[in-house]
Amino acid sequence: MKIAQFNTFPYGGAATAAKRLHEQLIQRNVDSHFYYHRNEKLVQLDGSYHSVEFQKPRSGFLGAIDKRITRRRQKMIHRLYDCHIADRPSGLETFSMADLPESTMLDWPSIGADVVHLHWMSFFADYVSFFKSIPDDVPVVWTLHDMNAFTGGCHYSGGCERFMSGCGNCPQVENRHQADVSDFSFRTKRRALRRKSIHVITPSRWLGGLAKESGIWPEGTTFDTLHYGLDLDRFRPVSKQRARKELGITGGKTLIAFGAEDLNCQRKGVQHLLSALRQLKNKLDVECLMFGSGTLEVSDDLPRLHPMGYVDSLERQALIYSAADIVVVPSLEDNQPQVGLESMACGTPVVGFNAGGIPEYVRPGETGLLAEVGDSADLSKQIGWLVAHVDERQKMGARARKMMEQEFEKNAQSQKQVDFYKQILSDDPVNMAS
Repeated sequence: MKIAQFNTFPYGGAATAAKRLHEQLIQRNVDSHFYYHRNEKLVQLDGSYHSVEFQKPRSGFLGAIDKRITRRRQKMIHRLYDCHIADRPSGLETFSMADLPESTMLDWPSIGADVVHLHWMSFFADYVSFFKSIPDDVPVVWTLHDMNAFTGGCHYSGGCERFMSGCGNCPQVENRHQADVSDFSFRTKRRALRRKSIHVITPSRWLGGLAKESGIWPEGTTFDTLHYGLDLDRFRPVSKQRARKELGITGGKTLIAFGAEDLNCQRKGVQHLLSALRQLKNKLDVECLMFGSGTLEVSDDLPRLHPMGYVDSLERQALIYSAADIVVVPSLEDNQPQVGLESMACGTPVVGFNAGGIPEYVRPGETGLLAEVGDSADLSKQIGWLVAHVDERQKMGARARKMMEQEFEKNAQSQKQVDFYKQILSDDPVNMAS
């Protein structure tokens, strides 16, 4: 059984989850190959990782026709981009088109997989050429890490439900109207997927419920939920004394940690967390650990911040989660933030907003606490409660670790994925428990 996994980048949140699965499959003797965009250069990856080379353009008379068609498409794509996307304000979530200027036709004979497993595909796949190059009888499993696969371009809709009927008049683009870039991309996606055998997997039930409502999917598409799998030997509790010593943090104050791939992304809600921390400063003696890319304005009305920068070492991540007493996940909309999962694996409870897939693992009073979405005062209240109740906080951390062992352990989750592949390659109906 040969599996071809595709993800635009070999780094980032979705890539982390995809690579974890890929490596777990290899450990199970599954012939898995990980493909990423040819413009992304990596070193120190084994032979199962591949920078994709797309089919070369045809030559001669047919090639000349192709070039003319390509130039026409490029003009149209650049016009849509310039009109609707180029001048979007900073801080908004990524918006990606289904049509790319260049063909991304795979050299299928060189891949020859039994199953294609897609992950985060924005800026990688030109939908029409990419899916045309995959034979219709090859099952396509698609693990969704956000909403983009089933919308006209947004990665999180912010409550907009236009993707249910076809997009258009998109609130996330400039010069919006019914036939804007979101409508164009939605129709492109639906056309490209029309005859494909699609099996959608979502890490959270929340995202799965939204995916089912979209009109993009072809008839017969299946939907299942499978949680991310974590290596609980690497993400494990480390004594707070040791963790803080190795991170260079002195003193015995309560530590509140938070982080994100991009701290400046509005959807990650860091602005609400900072407001909550300002409300706590004069009430409780706390300090904060901050990690991720991006910069924050540090002011005197905030508790002391220990900036960790962008952390890509799993060992250092485990130290940060273990050093913290509380980890906060203030996302306003999210699938299943891995910061929260990794924190719980290290025995640290999580406070988050009651948004997206977060309440599926932040279980109030059991593994952490939830606040009303966007309510910084309530977020401050929940953080403050955990700061003040040390025994309950430690019990929640222990229960969080137990939950991770029971529901998110990598070997159990990868076995479910292997069973899923076998099911879709057989004549049996797919029925995968999360």
